[in-house]
Amino acid sequence: MSKVDAWHLESVILRLYKVIVNSYDLCSLYMEKKVILLERWEEKDKEIADYYQEPQRHEYLTKVSAQLSAQTFEKLFMFIIEQNDFALALDFIQPKLHLNNLIQTMKKIEESLGVRFSSIEFIGLLRDFRSEIYKWAAVYSSRINSTIVKEMTKREIMTFSLLCDEKSRNESFGEDSGNYDSAGKSSFELSNFFVDEYDNQSISRIFQYLNFLNNQKGASYISKIASIIAIAWENHLLCDTYNNTLQAVFDHFGITDKIDNYKPARLRRSNYKGTIPLARAQAMKFFHSIDKRLLTH
Repeated sequence: MSKVDAWHLESVILRLYKVIVNSYDLCSLYMEKKVILLERWEEKDKEIADYYQEPQRHEYLTKVSAQLSAQTFEKLFMFIIEQNDFALALDFIQPKLHLNNLIQTMKKIEESLGVRFSSIEFIGLLRDFRSEIYKWAAVYSSRINSTIVKEMTKREIMTFSLLCDEKSRNESFGEDSGNYDSAGKSSFELSNFFVDEYDNQSISRIFQYLNFLNNQKGASYISKIASIIAIAWENHLLCDTYNNTLQAVFDHFGITDKIDNYKPARLRRSNYKGTIPLARAQAMKFFHSIDKRLLTH
């Protein structure tokens, strides 16, 4: 892939961002008022799918030949890595998108109304592409003694704004929060307790795993939940204290145990045979599955 090809794809993908962002009013209407405007959802679903499949026929790019696929995203990601093109990486991750929330909202509508949205698969590919770029950019920025957030603040205007929307200058769209309370009873957002540099897809998977443990109520499930938070704290992923984070998680899941019973040192203490607790071992295995860079000794 040449630089010209990469820049061409950047223009195509950022305009896809705009198509997706324009659906957020429908998301907000559903999330806040449980109102489903099915006809508009179907129109938006078709618009996203049509753009993804044939962007050259979309109103934004009527004379441009382009193709988007999983292979395209993979080639573009490899180009960024091989060229160490940090600026291009920031172009893709700086506009913050609610892709997980959008996908989950569309799936809920599918289940409740018995319809099918063809664009969910495409949105998922875009989400995974952005997540991989974010992980690479986080490592790259640490090598230059900086952070993704610091590098973003140096930019007066996002490339997305220049290409897509003059009115959107200096505006960021809220990132996925890890808040998937289907009952809508809680404003708890796990991402509020994590540093900005940590990618939101991983935070979402952490929340989903915590929710799974709480729903199962298996043996030592509270220790397993606490062990997840402890490992996050040990790896400096939390922007708040361990106690405050664990207490918020306990409160969200209705756990009444005292957090003093779940100190990190106690959770990782080996028995007389030198075997670490099962809850700790399972938490280590989970973190290793989502981020092999973390220290999980």
